[in-house]
Amino acid sequence: MLFYLSAHYIHVMPEGKLAKVYNRKLLPWQYVGSLCIVLALLGEMAGFWTLRLMERLEWLSYDLRVQATLIGDKDPSIVLIDLDERSLSEIGQWPWTRHQIAELTTILFEEYGISILGFDIVFAEPEGNLLAQQWGQLRERYPDLPPAPDVESGDAILASALATYPVVMGYYFQSQAGDSDPPSSGALPIPLLVDAEPEIIEAVPWPRPERFTGNLADLQHAALGGGFFDNPFVDADGVFRRVPVVQYWEGALYPNLPTAMIYTLFGQPPVTLKVSEGAGIIQLETIELGGFEIPVDARGGALVPWYGPRGHFTYISAADILFRRTDPRALEGALAIFGASAPGLMDLRSTPVASVYPGPEINASMLAGILHQSYKAEPPYTLAAALLVLGIVGGLSTLLFPRLQAVSIVASSALLAAIHTGLNLWAWQQNWVLPFASGLVLLLLLSLWHLTMNFWRESQQKSWVTDRFGQYVPPELVDEMVHTPESFGLEGEQRDLSVLFSDVRGFTSFSEGIAPTELTNVMNRLLTPITKAIHQHRGTIDKYMGDAVMAFWGAPLADAEHARHSLEGAFAMLQALEEINREFTAEGMKALAMGIGINSGPMNVGNMGSEFRMAYTVMGDNVNLGSRLEGLTKAYGVNIIISEATATAAPDWACRCIDRVRVKGRTTPISIYEPIGIHIELSSETKEWIKRHEKAMNAYAQQQFRQAYDDFSHISHDYPTDNVARLYLERIDHYLAEPPGPHWDGVWTHTEK
Repeated sequence: MLFYLSAHYIHVMPEGKLAKVYNRKLLPWQYVGSLCIVLALLGEMAGFWTLRLMERLEWLSYDLRVQATLIGDKDPSIVLIDLDERSLSEIGQWPWTRHQIAELTTILFEEYGISILGFDIVFAEPEGNLLAQQWGQLRERYPDLPPAPDVESGDAILASALATYPVVMGYYFQSQAGDSDPPSSGALPIPLLVDAEPEIIEAVPWPRPERFTGNLADLQHAALGGGFFDNPFVDADGVFRRVPVVQYWEGALYPNLPTAMIYTLFGQPPVTLKVSEGAGIIQLETIELGGFEIPVDARGGALVPWYGPRGHFTYISAADILFRRTDPRALEGALAIFGASAPGLMDLRSTPVASVYPGPEINASMLAGILHQSYKAEPPYTLAAALLVLGIVGGLSTLLFPRLQAVSIVASSALLAAIHTGLNLWAWQQNWVLPFASGLVLLLLLSLWHLTMNFWRESQQKSWVTDRFGQYVPPELVDEMVHTPESFGLEGEQRDLSVLFSDVRGFTSFSEGIAPTELTNVMNRLLTPITKAIHQHRGTIDKYMGDAVMAFWGAPLADAEHARHSLEGAFAMLQALEEINREFTAEGMKALAMGIGINSGPMNVGNMGSEFRMAYTVMGDNVNLGSRLEGLTKAYGVNIIISEATATAAPDWACRCIDRVRVKGRTTPISIYEPIGIHIELSSETKEWIKRHEKAMNAYAQQQFRQAYDDFSHISHDYPTDNVARLYLERIDHYLAEPPGPHWDGVWTHTEK
C-alpha cells in the first residue's frame, strides 16, 4: 500500500525531478564500479593475480560438471586386485611375505591370463629371512648346532616371478625434502624414451622432485618397467583433479603408473611431445605414446578422466585370487592393478566424485582414459577464448545495465548466464574445459552492483516520502513498510501468536515516595531492561500502559516457536526485575514484584487505528484472555500464569496445572499453568515437587478432599513459599464445610479481572 502511495506521490509531486538528480550523481560511479569488477575478474583469469574464492568456485564448478557427466560404462579390460579388509582378515596383516606376492603374481598370469600387472605399492625394504633369524637365535643358545640351511629368500622368489611376466612396479617421488628426510632409496626404472630435443625437454616446467623411494634394485631390475603413484598436483583443497603424466629427474622423464603400463604393454615405443612455441615460450600440449595422446597442461599435468563413483571398476579381492575363488574368465586379457582399498593402509583420496576414493581406482581411471582417449583438454586457445567472451559480456553489461530497470537487469543476466552455461557444457562434451564460474560470478556481481545502485537511487526517493508520511504514521512503521515485501493492510490478518501482559504490583504505593520530577527517570529505568528482555527473545512491544507492558510474539515476522520464546522472554523479564530491585533497594526504595500472563492462539494483527494514527497491534478474544491471566497471578501468588494452549505449544517447558477456571467475560472454563523451567534443566527435587502437586490436584479434582488436604499440607510444609498449596488448603477447608455436590466440575469462577 505504501509503495503505491509513495510511487504515486513521487510522480505528482513538484520534486518529481529528484530521480534525475540522483541519476546524474550516481551514474558515473555505477560505470566505474562495473568496470572495476570486469577488470578484476579478467586479471584473475589471465593469471595476473589470484582470488582464492574464484579459484575454489572454479574447482567446485569443475567438480559439478564431472559429477553430472560421468560416463558410467564399465571397462571389463581393467580390473583392480584389491588389498581389502577381507584379504587382510583371511591372509594376514600387511605386509605379506614376498613369497605370497610372488604366488599372487604367478596365479594372475598363469591361471587367470591377465595381460599386464601394475603394482600400486612399493617394495622399498628387503624381507628378512625368518628361518635364518630364528636359527641364529637357537645357535646362540646351542653353539653345537650346524649353520642354518640355505633357503632362498623371499625377495629372490619375488624377483624371479617379476622377471617371468610383464609387470610394472610402483614407486613415488617426493616434491620437497626436508633436512631430516633420508636420501633417495631403492632403484628407479628405465626412463621414457622421448623423441624430442634435450633443450625442449629441459624448457618444459615439469615437476622436479627432490628425492624418491623406489623398489629394491633386484625387484625393479627384474620387472619390465615402473611408474610413480604420487601426485604433486593436488589442489589446495586436498582434492585430486589432475595428476602429472611424467616427472623430471636428473635429465630424464619418468611416467606415472598407468602411463608406464601402456608404455610397457606396447613395447616401450618412443614418446612424442607436442609443443607450441610463441614469443619465445614453449607450451606443452600433448604427450603421445604408441598412437595414444594424453592432453596435458604446461607442466605435464592431465585432468583425471573420471568414469564413475567409487567401485565403478571391477574389484577382485586378493584373497579370492590366492584361494582361486574367482572365475578365470573374469580376468582373461585384463590390465590389472594391485593396490589397497583397506582404510588402514592409507591409500584413500578425496576426488570430485567421492570424498573417500581408493588411490588404485584413480590409476585405473587414468589407464581407461588412455585406452579410450577420453581425457579432457585445456589448450591455451581456450583461455584466450574465455577471456574474449568474458570481456564482451562485461563490456555489454557495463554499458547497458545502468540504463535498465531491475526486472530487465535480472532477465538479461539470466539470459546471458544461460548462454554462457550452454556454450560451456557444449565445450565440455567436446572434451574442452573452459572456465565456468568466472562468467557466472561476473554476471552475478554486475547484476548485484547495478541493482544496488538502482536501489540506492530509489531509497533516496523513498526516504523523501518517509519523512513526509512520518507526519501521519509512526516513522518506525513507515520504515518497516518501505523495506519489507510484506503487506501491512489496515484490515490486518489472523495469525497464531503468543501475547504477554505484565503489571508491576504495588507501583502506585512505590511511586508515592518519589518526587514527580524523578518518576520519569524511574519509569525509564524500570521499562528499559524489561523491554530489552522482550526484544532479546524475538518479542514485539505492543504498548506501555503506565507500569504495565503488552507484547506479542510471531509478528511482524513469523515465528513457529513463539510460545517458547514468550516463556523465555517472561523469565528474562523477571530476572531483569531482580537486578532493578537490587539497585532500588540500595537507593532506599521498595522492591517491586511483577505478574505476567501469557496466552497463545489465533489473533488479529496489523496496522489498526484511524486515518490519522495507526498502531501495529493485536486484537481478539485470545488477547483478552492473556490480560485476564495476568490478573490471576496475584490471586494465586505466582509470578507467571500461562494458558493450556501456551503450555502445549512449548513442550520443552515443565509446567504445573494450578487450576481450572472461568475468567471474567468468558463462560468456557480453561486450565491455567505455572511454568517452572525447561525439563532437562530441572533438579530431581523440583521434579518431585511437581509430581506431588499433580497428585494433590488429581485428588482435589476427584473430590477426595481429605486426601487432597493431606497432600497439600505436606507440600506447604516442605515448600513454605508455595502459595498455590496454601490457596488450596483454604479452598478445601471451605469444601469440607460445604461440599460442592455431585455435579461439581472442579472449575473456579473468578469474577474480577
